[in-house]
Amino acid sequence: MDNRDALYNKRVLILENKINKDCFVQDIGNFEVIHSIYKFYKDKNLIDVCAAPGGKSILLQSLGFNVLAIDKSQNQINKFEENLNRLNIKINIQKIDFLKKNFSDKFNSILLDAPCSALGTFRRNPDVTLKIDQSQIKKHQKTQMRMLEKSLKLLNNDGILVYIVCSFHPFETIDVIDKIIQNNKNIKLHTIDSNKMIKRKNGYFVNPLSFKDYGGSDIFFVSVLEKLK
Repeated sequence: MDNRDALYNKRVLILENKINKDCFVQDIGNFEVIHSIYKFYKDKNLIDVCAAPGGKSILLQSLGFNVLAIDKSQNQINKFEENLNRLNIKINIQKIDFLKKNFSDKFNSILLDAPCSALGTFRRNPDVTLKIDQSQIKKHQKTQMRMLEKSLKLLNNDGILVYIVCSFHPFETIDVIDKIIQNNKNIKLHTIDSNKMIKRKNGYFVNPLSFKDYGGSDIFFVSVLEKLK
């Protein structure tokens, strides 16, 4: 190895260490979702209901939000904390089962990145289509409905609730929002201004073709709900 090789290897090592320390890699569709919805929130004190491993919470904090991040999975929380330590930033994380917790406070800003089939990640995880069947998706829908209904009860009047899933299946996306609107007449849906999403009925799907120069993206569904008086 000559001096040029040694210098090159040293520079590569320095760059790798800097990337590992300063960067958080996530799907570009996730980035698009957060940058399309964050301006709807009127109050930057926000609760992220299913936060770990932290991608959306970290993005929101970088946009000036004070995030209370909760999750019931200790393994996922551990990953979240590893990311925060590596990036040298702080977010209030608490291990809480959202559906079991009795909250004494209400909130003006809620993000619900609900548990789902993850069918929208099939580009990176092609085996997800083999692991999921219709009965599991219906089970996810029940959980999503329960979490949305509880979120609305905890939301103040004029507050904003954003519902996100990394799925394109109707049961987890437009059907869920349809049911919520039928059950709650005081809900207003907001229009998202993004040329990288496709409008479908009561929500928006990230269009992976918008990111074809980057190899595509995961498919997310997002709906912005406001609770009226």
